[in-house]
Amino acid sequence: MSIIASFSFGNKNEMEEGLNAAVNAAWWRGHEDRLGVLVTRHAFDQFSVSLTSEVPFGTVREQDHA
Repeated sequence: MSIIASFSFGNKNEMEEGLNAAVNAAWWRGHEDRLGVLVTRHAFDQFSVSLTSEVPFGTVREQDHA
């Protein structure tokens, strides 16, 4: 698994913009290695975006560990 971004947000607008940008970047980067994107919520305001072979290519999966 390759972490593309790990971050926390101060408000909902920042969260939506940041997650959308990170997922979009990861989705395009995943095409090079044919990996899927995993978005994990670690706490109310903490997320990571990763590329992984555990998620089918071209797919974005969400996971909640909060």
